[in-house]
Amino acid sequence: MAETFGSTPEAVPPHPPLISGGWYHGMSLDEVLGPGRCPPQPTADRSVGTALWLTLAFGPAGLGYVSRAGGLVCSALTVLAVVLLGFAALLIAWPLSMVCGGILASGVHAEYRRQ
Repeated sequence: MAETFGSTPEAVPPHPPLISGGWYHGMSLDEVLGPGRCPPQPTADRSVGTALWLTLAFGPAGLGYVSRAGGLVCSALTVLAVVLLGFAALLIAWPLSMVCGGILASGVHAEYRRQ
């Protein structure tokens, strides 16, 4: 038999844990977070008083303090209502946005306190 001059191969380490893309939720405890499996970020605290002041000053746009999407949607609906119904629509939209801002900020603050 011919003699070889190579060295003994090194041991192959085990494969790394599964990195999931987000849609697969395996049962393995070794599975780590991947690109689509990020842990939820803790919610930031929102003050009810600040939400009320911002909605008082800026109307529906002040809802952006609590919810960006809510502020944009409420602002767009208010602009549409002003175009269709005139400035009298602000008499309904402005206080309604203040009530919504207070309720949303209260919910976000309660969720923050539970953490």
